[in-house]
Amino acid sequence: MSEHLAYFMSNGNKVKGTLTLPDGINKPPVCLFIGGSFPQTRDGNLDNSKTDFFPVPLPQRNLFKDEAKIFQALGIATFRYDKRGCGESEGDCKDVSLLDLLDDAREALNWLKQLPEIDHNKIGVLGQSEGAFIALMLASESSDISFYIWQGGIYHDLEYILTWQRDNFWKLEQETINNLKEIFPLIYWVYVDLDQLFQQAKQGNNYYKLGDETWSQDFYLPLWKEHLEYPPHSFIHQIKCPVLLLHGELDHNTPPTEALLTQKALIEAGNIQVTTHIFPGLDHSFRRLGTPDEDFITAMKRPLDPVLSQAIIKWLTDNDLTQ
Repeated sequence: MSEHLAYFMSNGNKVKGTLTLPDGINKPPVCLFIGGSFPQTRDGNLDNSKTDFFPVPLPQRNLFKDEAKIFQALGIATFRYDKRGCGESEGDCKDVSLLDLLDDAREALNWLKQLPEIDHNKIGVLGQSEGAFIALMLASESSDISFYIWQGGIYHDLEYILTWQRDNFWKLEQETINNLKEIFPLIYWVYVDLDQLFQQAKQGNNYYKLGDETWSQDFYLPLWKEHLEYPPHSFIHQIKCPVLLLHGELDHNTPPTEALLTQKALIEAGNIQVTTHIFPGLDHSFRRLGTPDEDFITAMKRPLDPVLSQAIIKWLTDNDLTQ
């Protein structure tokens, strides 16, 4: 395996990433990885360095770094990048909209299509969480995408998902709630002010003041407004390539029913090339939880569960997407 530092330009920003090429293979297939919400690096880690979203440093889960190795073993190249304003990429990660993130993913795809090292007839896209939605949007407008892998994505809009998260959050033990408030105050205060946040976003306001005297943040609302204007389910009927839906049964970020609804919508739209896995005991990052209510930050310290690797390997092999 060889890794190459690379970058592409998007809206005047240099977005940096890592191109991983399998050894000894001429023009391999390639998969573009698209990260989820909040500041994230190319390796699939939440970036502690660029904001005060995370007062306590979070564990490195290395989701994309580990998945790149899975693809490499099958002879598939990958490209993963630091989100705009994260890691080594230029820009401001606090003031970025959904369509900005789609622009970046689109430019990454266009950049891959120009590379002489890869097979331009076998380019796929993989998205995690919010990245699964961005990958869905990208696949809906790009008929030449060969495959689409969803990881912990959504079918409903963001308001539905965050309301579901909030309602479940307040059912947790008080100690767990207090711990999240300390480690990840942004999420805590989003749940506190969720209704006001969506009301302000729908009215077209740009910022909402979250927090209290101990922690506060001017939260950027256009991202949420665009999520409401472009619900994921409105793009599903345009996806004609093979689709792999991966979801943890104990995902606290997005319920696994979102994957089942997406599967149903894809099939009803005429795409029968759909495979779905709901993994018992796994969370949003495909870590095995010690208890059903264990927080995702603690679970990040555990390795990627092998059942995810097995599912990806089998699907790529069965669909003749490997080299």
